[in-house]
Amino acid sequence: MPIEILPTDSVIGAEVRGLTLAEVPRGDTLELLEDALEKHGVLVFPDQSRVTPAQQVAFSRPFGPVKLVGGEHEKIAGNPEIFVVGNTGKEPVIFAPTIAGGELEWHTDHIHLPDPARASLLLAREVPKSGGDTLFACMYSAYDALDADTRMLCDRLEVLNSVSGLNVYLEGQGYSEQAKPAPQADPPTVWPLVRAHPRSGRKALYFGNQVSIGIVGWPEDKARAFIADLTEQACRPALRYRHHWKAGDAVLWDNRRVLHAGTPYDLANERREMHRTTIRETAPIKLVPPA
Repeated sequence: MPIEILPTDSVIGAEVRGLTLAEVPRGDTLELLEDALEKHGVLVFPDQSRVTPAQQVAFSRPFGPVKLVGGEHEKIAGNPEIFVVGNTGKEPVIFAPTIAGGELEWHTDHIHLPDPARASLLLAREVPKSGGDTLFACMYSAYDALDADTRMLCDRLEVLNSVSGLNVYLEGQGYSEQAKPAPQADPPTVWPLVRAHPRSGRKALYFGNQVSIGIVGWPEDKARAFIADLTEQACRPALRYRHHWKAGDAVLWDNRRVLHAGTPYDLANERREMHRTTIRETAPIKLVPPA
């Protein structure tokens, strides 16, 4: 069966048919997926329930080095490359508001680290009856939609990123201390607010509304206000794809050009278990000279 890439009706996202995560992508298949990942930002592989954790790891490796992340209680025995997201473990691993309509946590994975993620692959093992969706926002479109003066300003800015910002957000949501990521040593990681995709050269915004805690050379209050306003513009509904999870769905996204955010679900009465592999960035991230 030939592989089909079927775009969604949204500005980003596509469904991949004719391929299972049990097949390690190589050669032309890998190149097809790399092209589709850059073009669409988010790739959905339905009906992957039979894929094992080891097969998920093997599928991820051709895209780059697979990172080991999280504590021991957040990993799968025998497959430490799998990071477990959800509420089925000893402590919840949740990056979402606790109530409907709460402030979302828009981010690109591991932007607070010196070795951020270039891509992430999430496989749904259990999903709640309602809620627990994931929103994805296109940062190509977000950058292009800015007015010329704002684009020129963003081209020159560097952003401070720290897990401390995420922990403040999680504390505000009422999550326990154990549910927070490990503290990060100072100083924060500094990345350009605009990066060029190494595959296409297209510019994309690169930040997170909670983990990006400041802008180099700016007062904190001015920086936070700017980041909040930028989030509102960049992550508005017209620039999003919303994924309603089914058990067995696998979603691969490009952290170089996509922000994502989780939505709430009933933590007390519903179960959600997602297995993530995280692919490390290997391309340099540098300031892009204004056009």
